[in-house]
Amino acid sequence: MLRLCSMSAAVALLTLLVAGGAVAQAPGTNPGLPPSATATNLAPQRIADLAVRQLQEKFNYSDVDLLSFLVNTECLEASFNSFAAFGQNFSPDLFGDGPEPRGGKKADLSDEIQVWAEEVARDEIGHVRILREALGADAPNCPKLDIGQAFEDFFNTAFGTKGVKWDAYKSDVNFVLSTFALEEIGATGDQGVTLFTATNGNLTNTAIAGGLAGSAGYQASADRYILWQKRDEQVPEFNVTVSEFFDKLSALRQYLTGKVPIDQPLILDGGINIVPTDGNGVTLARTPQQVLNILTGGDSEGKGWFFPRGVNGRINKPDPLNPEVPEELLAQASSPYTIVETRDAVNPLTVAPPSGNVTADLVADLAILTHGH
Repeated sequence: MLRLCSMSAAVALLTLLVAGGAVAQAPGTNPGLPPSATATNLAPQRIADLAVRQLQEKFNYSDVDLLSFLVNTECLEASFNSFAAFGQNFSPDLFGDGPEPRGGKKADLSDEIQVWAEEVARDEIGHVRILREALGADAPNCPKLDIGQAFEDFFNTAFGTKGVKWDAYKSDVNFVLSTFALEEIGATGDQGVTLFTATNGNLTNTAIAGGLAGSAGYQASADRYILWQKRDEQVPEFNVTVSEFFDKLSALRQYLTGKVPIDQPLILDGGINIVPTDGNGVTLARTPQQVLNILTGGDSEGKGWFFPRGVNGRINKPDPLNPEVPEELLAQASSPYTIVETRDAVNPLTVAPPSGNVTADLVADLAILTHGH
């Protein structure tokens, strides 16, 4: 259950997101035309800077703290993808002495998605390995993981339903939707940790965190493209299309991120949105607190959903969720992407996609559905 936001906070978040416009470029709005740069006053980057400085002033995180936090999230992704691809967890030497994950099994996948699942699993296992190598004796065990029921809880919350069954291992669509639900959180979270490690001065650790962010970003965008190709397929559990399901998923992640606009739908401002970015095409970052808040369903103690007993290490609660940011800077971070006008351009898209930012629009529904829970 969500326990994070009051109705007033949620309404304030909605107002910010809608009033601010789309946070990112919309590459398909006028396909084939040269885009013009949007003057965002470097707002998304300055917000990330503020977040890192404020949290470091309060907590003074070491690289051990930061990389240990990533062990938790990479264990989650590695376990889920290892079970889905190979039907078993990854090596106990890397997993550590933590409890066995709950809910994992081999996914029923087509040959095309099977090879993709295997590649992602190998990458995620490698992510755990490099973090353990960097941390040495300071590396924590993997925490208690839920890679079954947690997806059901996540998606039921997104749709405002109760008891709708969800099997992340049932099919290509179910698997890609489920792995994507985690992967983009990892991409933005790894980028956030990269900024933190940069303040500590160890470039090796910064290169590790930055490399994890790049890898996760590639994976998440590949998932987005797979889902774009399947956008009109039905997801029978919730009686919606893949595109509609995606919008709900994105809205929940944004709701749990807080007031800083990060998450985006599959179709943004009328165009395909495979690489979610700010108004200048630059990828975005989440803090560890924002990542943990999403993965535990907004629990103030950092326990729930994918981490039923919480995470290991010093960074283990989602407070403070957002940095103190001037409203003007938030508005600049949400500035819409602009396109150079060219006459007689032909739009190659054969669909009639929605306009605007569906993620922002759906936050209002979540505010109503989760109020009082």
